[in-house]
Amino acid sequence: MMRSFLLANLAVGVVSGIISAIVFWRLGIQYFYFIGAISGFVTLIPYLGMFLALLPPLAGGAGTLHHGGIITVIVTVIGIHAITMNLIYPRVIGARLKLNALAVSLSLLFWAWIWGAPGLIPAIPIVGALKIICDHIDPLRGFGSWLGD
Repeated sequence: MMRSFLLANLAVGVVSGIISAIVFWRLGIQYFYFIGAISGFVTLIPYLGMFLALLPPLAGGAGTLHHGGIITVIVTVIGIHAITMNLIYPRVIGARLKLNALAVSLSLLFWAWIWGAPGLIPAIPIVGALKIICDHIDPLRGFGSWLGD
């Protein structure tokens, strides 16, 4: 389950990074390949990823981007984040992990409440590990099946 989670995140991050790099290259941003990769992978962070993914391309294109270029960067990053998190991520990650969407949402809320923004990163692996543990302990199998899809 963890291997599937990491491989699916890697695949989604690479695709997002390539699309970002192509757009940043067309806008004339220097080091578009590094900035695109950083922006593509940072957008995978739940909730904060969209805002953090805007920083590298806007900083990298600070001297070269005009108003239309800035708007293009913002629309591209927000669009990639929205499509990735709302369409691609649930289909690719959810299908591989077989986790209940409510359990994932509650996990994200709980770990963000406990640890703040850094808690969003390990939230899904923690709920995945919890499902594995519950599936192998007889009294907790009902909870494990609820955590599953």
